[in-house]
Amino acid sequence: MGEVAKSNMLISWHLTPHPNPPPQGGRGLKWTFARASVGSYRRFPHGADVNVLFNACRIVTILAVFITVTGCASSSTFTAYPQKIQPLITSITNRTPVDTSKLFLSERNGSDLILYSMEQGRYAQILGNIDVSMSDFRASMQKIAENDEKAMISMSGIGANVAATLVNDNAIPYESEGYERVLLHHYQALNYLKKRDLEGAGVEVRRANAEQNESLNRFEKELENSREEASAKRINPGSVSQIDSRYAQMDEVAGRVKNSFQNAYTFYVSGFIYELLRQPNDAYIDYKKALEIYPENRYLQKDVLRLAAKLEMREDLEELQRRFPDNKEFIPNTAIEDSGELLVLFEDGFVPRKHEIYIPIPLGRSGLVSIAFPIYLEKWSAQAPLRILDKNVLIGSTEPICDVRALAVKALKEMAPVIATRQIIRAVAKGVASAEARKQFGDLGQFATNIWNLLSERADLRSWLTLPANAQILRTTLPVGSYRLTLQHPMAAVATFVDVNIVAKGKSILQIVRAGPQIYSSVTQF
Repeated sequence: MGEVAKSNMLISWHLTPHPNPPPQGGRGLKWTFARASVGSYRRFPHGADVNVLFNACRIVTILAVFITVTGCASSSTFTAYPQKIQPLITSITNRTPVDTSKLFLSERNGSDLILYSMEQGRYAQILGNIDVSMSDFRASMQKIAENDEKAMISMSGIGANVAATLVNDNAIPYESEGYERVLLHHYQALNYLKKRDLEGAGVEVRRANAEQNESLNRFEKELENSREEASAKRINPGSVSQIDSRYAQMDEVAGRVKNSFQNAYTFYVSGFIYELLRQPNDAYIDYKKALEIYPENRYLQKDVLRLAAKLEMREDLEELQRRFPDNKEFIPNTAIEDSGELLVLFEDGFVPRKHEIYIPIPLGRSGLVSIAFPIYLEKWSAQAPLRILDKNVLIGSTEPICDVRALAVKALKEMAPVIATRQIIRAVAKGVASAEARKQFGDLGQFATNIWNLLSERADLRSWLTLPANAQILRTTLPVGSYRLTLQHPMAAVATFVDVNIVAKGKSILQIVRAGPQIYSSVTQF
C-alpha cells in the first residue's frame, strides 16, 4: 500500500497478487495495479500490466531526462530557492564565514547564474572581500547583458520554455527583477567607492539610473505580451481575478512605493558620487529625484535645499523652503574650514522571502484546479533607526530612504498578471498531457502523469535574498579629528564601536549592515 499527499489531495494505491502466478523458477510474483486514480478502482487486464508499468515509468523517465538536459536539475525546479541560499544567510547572521568557492558550483554554471552570482557578490561585500564581490557582480552583469542582447530565441531558451510548460516557472532561467538589476549596479558603485575609484563609481550609478528606466519599459512590454497571450489562449479574466484577490493582502506594503523600478536610495548614492566628482548639477538632479520618491527624509531635504542655494536655483529654493519650513537649520551658511562631513549608509536586516500558496482557479471543463503561486506573508515591522554616538553624546539617528521590502512586494504584485497567465497555460497543458497519456498508455500512464503534475507544481520563490530589508542614511558635519563612534540598534546583540577620521573639507563614508544580531561596518575617506 502506498500514498502520495499534496495540496489537500490524497492519491493511494495497492498491489494485489496475480490470481495465476508464474510457475516456480519463473521471473517472480506477478502483480496487478489495483487503484490508479483518486477515489476510483480499476483492474488492468492480466498480461498487460507489465507493459503498462513499463510505459508509465518511461513517461516519467523521459520527463526526468528532459529537465536534466534543459538545465532544470541544477536550478530551483524541485528544491525551493530559499532553502538553497540559507547557508549564506546563516553565515552572515552567525558571523561564521563559508568558502563560497565550493558553494553552489552547479548552480553558478546553470540557468540561475545571475541570481547566485548576485548573492555571492553581496555576501563578499558584507564581509569586506571587495575584489571577490566585484567579480561576482560582473558575472551577473555580463550574463544579463548577454541575455538582453539576444535578438533571437536560442535553443536553450526554447528548451527552458518548454520545460517550464511541463514543470514550473523555476525551469525558466532567472533574469532578475528590475529593482534587483538597479541595486546590482548600485552595490557595484559602492564597491568602486571602497576602492576610491570615483570614475568607476560614476559609471555604475549612470548604469543604475538608466536601468531604472529600462526596467519599466521592459516590464510594460512583458505585460503587453502576456495580455496578448492570454487573449490568444482565451484565458478567462475571472481566473486572473482569483489571484488578484489573494494578492490583495500585500497591497498595504506595495502601496508604499510608486513602482518597483525606482528607489530613492540609489538616486541618493548617485547624487553623493556626483558631488565627489564635482558635478553639483547632476547631483542636484538626482537628489531631487530621490526627494520625489522619499520626501520624508530630512537629510535628503537638507541636501536638496543646500544645492538649490549653492546653484542659485531661486525658484526651486523658495518652493523647497515652503515645502520644508522646519529644515532651514539644515542649510549650512558657509563651509567650515576645520570640519568635514560624515555620511552613514545603514542597511538593516534581510529582504523577506517568498512563500508558496495554492489558489483554486476555474479552468472550464477541468473545474477548479489548485495552482501554486508565490506570495509574501510576513508581518511588516517598523524600520528601527541606528543611533550614532560619540562619547555617549548622540550625533544623530539614521532615517529611512528606501524600503526594499516594498520594492520586492511591488515587483511581485506588478508581475501577478504575467505569472497568472503562465500558470494557467501550464495547468491546461498539463491537463492535456494527462489526457494524452491515458490515450497512449492507459490508466497507469495517466496516473504517472498526474503524479508528475502534482510533484512538479511548485511556485517560483527565487529572488535576491541577501539584499537588506531597508536602507537608511545620516549625514552631518563634524569637527576635524579622530572619533570612536558607538553604534546602537535595538536588534543588535551589543553596541558596536567603529573608528572614523574626519578631515577638513573631506567626506567620510561609514557603511553599516545589520544581519540578525551582527553589525558589519567599513569606512572610506575622501
